[in-house]
Amino acid sequence: MIDSHCHLSFSDFDDTRDEIIENTKKEFKYIIDSGASIESNERSLKISSEYNDFMKTTMGYHPKYAGVDDKETINKTLNQIIDNLDNIQAIGEIGLDFSENLPENENKRQHTVFEKLLNIATEYDMPIVLHVRNAEQHALDIVKKYTEIPNVIFHCFTGTNETALEAVDYGYYLSFATNSLFSKKQKKIMKQVPLENMLTETDSPYLSPVKGEPNQPLNIRKIIERVSRAKKIDFEDIERATERNAMNVYNL
Repeated sequence: MIDSHCHLSFSDFDDTRDEIIENTKKEFKYIIDSGASIESNERSLKISSEYNDFMKTTMGYHPKYAGVDDKETINKTLNQIIDNLDNIQAIGEIGLDFSENLPENENKRQHTVFEKLLNIATEYDMPIVLHVRNAEQHALDIVKKYTEIPNVIFHCFTGTNETALEAVDYGYYLSFATNSLFSKKQKKIMKQVPLENMLTETDSPYLSPVKGEPNQPLNIRKIIERVSRAKKIDFEDIERATERNAMNVYNL
């Protein structure tokens, strides 16, 4: 198994990280830890270097930060990502977040930073991991113009069935997280999306299936079970396919 997107580098895990990683190693091939800001990018790279054969890093710029940061911070973060391209598996999480009504300048800044990151991914032939909350179709319409980006992952996909199938048509990957355990809408999309376009993630510490507890990579098993029931395919086949997809998209 592979957790294709989590945040074990976040401070939520400072007291439990080592134990979680050791327990996860028993069943998993890799954990992909994703940065979201200049600080979390640095932490993710540092921690994953301590577990180099097991934890891997993506460096990104969460749109909520990109929308409010000043130009100096934006440029520092973009340069940080460029300077570390040889040390990471993808650029992400990046994208757009329309979960709240944004001021016009914040909306514009999110778009500007997103396009800059897409150009970096194009120039350096890097996969991208998208955070596009309430902006799935809009982001897809932008990303599909960047045809030279090698692989595109829609992290924690919660868009419509139509958007999902269009993303599949472009060869993109949809990553299903633990929030899908309780969603009839997600179950319907799982049935439609081909297995070769699916990834599984926890987005730990978020989206925990257990109220009051932080999420953790071991809950990937629950997602695979959910996909198995939805698609009526054996657990082992889902496990192998999603593992193979993650290794392909992240060049592992």
